Amino acid sequence: MDTNHLLVKEMLRVQEPSAKRLGLDRLEEDRLILAFARWAEGQIRKWVDYAKGVLLFVMVPGDPESGMFYVYDRAAQTFWMVDLAGTSSFGGYRLDEFEQLAQLHGLKALAQNPRALLAAH
Repeated sequence: MDTNHLLVKEMLRVQEPSAKRLGLDRLEEDRLILAFARWAEGQIRKWVDYAKGVLLFVMVPGDPESGMFYVYDRAAQTFWMVDLAGTSSFGGYRLDEFEQLAQLHGLKALAQNPRALLAAH
């Protein structure tokens, strides 16, 4: 999978000491994902589930151009921020752009196989 057009950053590992201090390691998965959004100071506007991962679109409440893509790797219990290289919209995507950008940049495929994020990291 070509991830050269993406900027990928590991955001949070559930088993890290900082996440454990927050109690995230003890939450069941849906609550964990919701807690991550709060930790990221945002609100989940899109949540697409796959067997191996989850694609999230998180926005700052009240800011229609604040959307950011995140992928949760279920096996590694790791959240990744995924941005699009070559745009001037770092963390500034609109909800109505979600489907087009997710399709165009293969973000749903990444959520289906989040291990590919390790190569991009």
